Amino acid sequence: MKRKIALITVLSTLLSIMGLTLGGVASAASTNLTANVSLSGTLLGGTNVTSATHIGPGQYEVTFNQNVTGCAYVATPNNAYSQAILVFTAGGHLSVNGVYVETKNQGGGLTDGPFSLSVNCGGTGLKFAVVGYTANLVRATAGTTLGHPGMGKYRVTFSASVKACAYLATVGDPSNAIALAPNNVSTGSGANAKQVYVETKNPGGGLSNGIPFHLSVVCTTTPNSSVVVVNAAGLPVRGSALTSSFNASTGEYVVATNRAVTPACARIVTRGSVNTAVPFDPATVELVASPGTNTIGVEVRALLFFGGALANEAFHVAILC
Repeated sequence: MKRKIALITVLSTLLSIMGLTLGGVASAASTNLTANVSLSGTLLGGTNVTSATHIGPGQYEVTFNQNVTGCAYVATPNNAYSQAILVFTAGGHLSVNGVYVETKNQGGGLTDGPFSLSVNCGGTGLKFAVVGYTANLVRATAGTTLGHPGMGKYRVTFSASVKACAYLATVGDPSNAIALAPNNVSTGSGANAKQVYVETKNPGGGLSNGIPFHLSVVCTTTPNSSVVVVNAAGLPVRGSALTSSFNASTGEYVVATNRAVTPACARIVTRGSVNTAVPFDPATVELVASPGTNTIGVEVRALLFFGGALANEAFHVAILC
């Protein structure tokens, strides 16, 4: 572990010599919509976000500086308990500028929990789709189509290649109803370069219909972002330049980038395969502490139904600042 952390330090030094700080190349103000919210509902940071409200146990509303009703909402919880919690999204309950978020334990009980949130409304390097309860495409970037080949299986096809991208997904209501039961969603590559494969599963790991989800595709061309798709062994399979990863121990991963991961940055992680293989084992994914300012920590566990032990599984990451 110490040797791997030292390698991150060496990478930071090399970037400095090359004229690239950990904050990356200077760029214009970000158009990304992000938020990091504490367990108590305090807004810790974000971009184009104005406030966060703690509505009740496990219930939050994050308000941005624009209408977000036509967008997709994906989130990842921060580790706060001995077992992983789950996060769900929906349209704002308080305003059209808001995103409603629920955090729950795996038994379905509302439980306060910190989380990172990204709102995808389309734009350079960004595509999205929101799928409803009846396998219907509720909204998406232009030219998107949806296939439903079997129980809990979806093929989302976009208008252009998404091969060099990360696929992030969150179970979420397509409108602004209350969020859902503790189900799971995972991603993988589709049959061609324009397609993303998605599976929805119940808490016992079985493929299930009737589970709506928000899908956010973040590509290497997205401004103020870093993406990486990591295999179970911790090795990056594809992603942004100067981005790396490693497996520190069972179920514990570190992702390193060429930018400082500040409180303004959303850190979104989804269990997903690195290719067209089915992501057979569902798992929980949470954010954990990491060894450097240009890194994030990722913790993967088996579902509590299967004991909740730390597990090595592949995942997709997007850091948006």
